[in-house]
Amino acid sequence: MSAGQTGKQRSQRIQIDYFRHRGGLFYLRCGCIVAGLVAAGLYGALVIGRGGGSHLSTGPLAVVHVSFENDCQQCHQDFTPLASDAFRIDPESSVSHTEQACQKCHQVDGHHRDLLLADWKMVDQNCAICHADHQGRQRDLTAVVNPLCSQCHSDLSKVCTANRSPVVRDQVSRFDLESHGDFASLKSDPGRVKFDHRQHMLPGQVDPGSKGAMTVSMLEATRREQYRRAGQGNDDLVSLDCSSCHQFAGNPDAHVVLAGDQELGRYLKPISFDQHCSACHSMNPPGRTEDTLPLPHAAPWSEIGLLLQTKIAGLRQLGTARSPRDDTQPAPIPGEGFGSAANNVSIVSAAEVDVALKAMQVQCLKCHDSASITDEAINTALAGTSTPLIPARWLRHGIYDHAAHRKMDCRYCHADAYPNEAMSSSPPDDHQQVMIGGIETCTPCHRPADVAEPEGLSDLFSGQPTWASDDCILCHRYHTSVGVKR
Repeated sequence: MSAGQTGKQRSQRIQIDYFRHRGGLFYLRCGCIVAGLVAAGLYGALVIGRGGGSHLSTGPLAVVHVSFENDCQQCHQDFTPLASDAFRIDPESSVSHTEQACQKCHQVDGHHRDLLLADWKMVDQNCAICHADHQGRQRDLTAVVNPLCSQCHSDLSKVCTANRSPVVRDQVSRFDLESHGDFASLKSDPGRVKFDHRQHMLPGQVDPGSKGAMTVSMLEATRREQYRRAGQGNDDLVSLDCSSCHQFAGNPDAHVVLAGDQELGRYLKPISFDQHCSACHSMNPPGRTEDTLPLPHAAPWSEIGLLLQTKIAGLRQLGTARSPRDDTQPAPIPGEGFGSAANNVSIVSAAEVDVALKAMQVQCLKCHDSASITDEAINTALAGTSTPLIPARWLRHGIYDHAAHRKMDCRYCHADAYPNEAMSSSPPDDHQQVMIGGIETCTPCHRPADVAEPEGLSDLFSGQPTWASDDCILCHRYHTSVGVKR
């Protein structure tokens, strides 16, 4: 263009009626508008003709939410998508509405939300991230896939504040020893009861060749059938196994699995002295007969002292015990007992009761430490305000489903609880050892589907399936209100 050309000269290059001429772009635009209107009309007619439900929804709801199928307002807010990041339409309001809608029915806690950074707090609130509905009737909304867990746990430093728990590993991307680490609960024994598993698993509960073996006849008469094996007589040795003390809390062998059965069979019943120990370790003072009742377990010492005083006096009245410093008769007189006649009243002295109490305390200390048998400890235990002496759950940071593993031999995970031929006697600190296998007992089966089966695993499991999912949700629950303490 010439630098000396005027504006008028340049304007003459443009036709003044250019807008009257319709080119190809005009006709293309008109065609698109018409096609869009026709398509919208046809779609509208189809929606009206078929009732509209299947076309206004992204898919059928899961069966647990099917009652909301025609009531979208239960979960949705007008013009506010659940996946707020897709359109950036007031994300805080959207996420808050989603959480409030879910909390109407599912009143659960956040996942350590107070430790999360601001952006990740919103992720924690957005229930739809992990529980996406409209995926079909059979959709399991609790089946959270591993990538959803690892988006945070692959690097907690970007998710949490600096004061996060040191117990939790910062980087967990897969289930193996290197990434996941071993189970933190197994590093120490929270139990406070002295119990030698190995000793109790031996026939008669004594080392081979040792005296004092427990026979069936030595058990409480009313408890003998509980421990008698098929074909055993009264002189046979008592033989215990895991099921002698550990029973499922539910019925894992039921043919019809009802709601909650798996949860009930997940753990084992708590150990009870009266049910599992008293048959061999009776709480009785010397001189007890078949007619006298045993002393209660875990009762305050004032109550035990009163019961001992009463028992000693009663035994003397029955003729099965003599009065103190009375040796006038070598044999009991029928109806009178040793020594003095029945009309001579024998008062049980405080010194006698104290001697009996000390004998009982020696018996208690076989299983308990001195701090556990004080009146204060006993009263707090009876009130339920103290930590159990035997934990109900040893893996405190995850779930282990015993019912799901019931076909496995117990010694696969609890090998140290069984007698070892290489041991000449029980180790002195047996009761301080956590006899639960670590992550190395889990990873051979719980592995990615594309990882080959370890050699020899099929032989160990006697033909049982040797592959299981390594999903995080098998052992961990996200919401803290489901009973799994982190």
